[in-house]
Amino acid sequence: MFRVFLFLIISAALISCAPREPAVHPEESAVVAVAGFSQPKHRREMLTRHVTVDQEVIDDEILRMLDSDLAVLAGESRQEIIGPAAVKKCRELQDLDIDQEGGTFHYWVQTGKCVQADYILVPFVFKWKERKGGEWGVEEPAAVTLELNLINVRTFEHYRYFFDERQKSLFEDLSRAGRFFKRGGRWISARSLANEGLEKGIRELGL
Repeated sequence: MFRVFLFLIISAALISCAPREPAVHPEESAVVAVAGFSQPKHRREMLTRHVTVDQEVIDDEILRMLDSDLAVLAGESRQEIIGPAAVKKCRELQDLDIDQEGGTFHYWVQTGKCVQADYILVPFVFKWKERKGGEWGVEEPAAVTLELNLINVRTFEHYRYFFDERQKSLFEDLSRAGRFFKRGGRWISARSLANEGLEKGIRELGL
């Protein structure tokens, strides 16, 4: 019985660790603008139909931390990267009504054109729950919900990566055995959990 259980764990680990091909393949000569993280409060601010209800307000310090972590990952990209500071300047120049249908999407397309980028990466964070407890035992595990939107400002193609995870123990979900072993069996922080999502998102978006 134990051998069967061990086989299931190893099989699940191999499956969950298998790399996935990028869903998008931006050319290496492309220029990608990266906007700063934000927490949408209203549906009109979103690029997709994801709806947030009664979510706690995420501190600006966490948004800045996510910007920093995303910048490190994006800095390893094959493409030329334009950072949030330049994007912010162009955002301030926009005079668009995002309440109109398609307004938010058009707003980001125009922002990407303003910074003379081929693509613009728009990151959102919807939920941020920090771990309550230590690495080896928790009262409440970390939970993070974030979204990366990559828009081709020339063709208007929109690619979305969505990450919504609450860390679980090995026995709660065998399908995540690979993540369990990669984390050394520890309960990780919300920042570490978010970084796992960002790394996967950057890879799946081909950056």
